[in-house]
Amino acid sequence: MDKLEKLLLSVKHLPSVLYFGSLGLIGYDIYCNLIKETEFLNEYIKTLLYILFFYITYLGVKNYKKK
Repeated sequence: MDKLEKLLLSVKHLPSVLYFGSLGLIGYDIYCNLIKETEFLNEYIKTLLYILFFYITYLGVKNYKKK
């Protein structure tokens, strides 16, 4: 996991793109489920997006604690 963390943090804008991209897709999926009553993402993609979102959030909090 340390190599993955270093890779994600080595590219300048990659963590913010992954964070807000996954947040946007999750938000649009919730919108589609509530308003349009259609399925936008299947369960496997949703699970990966949630894992990615929480992992990037964890890295951000960990990096914030260092400073």
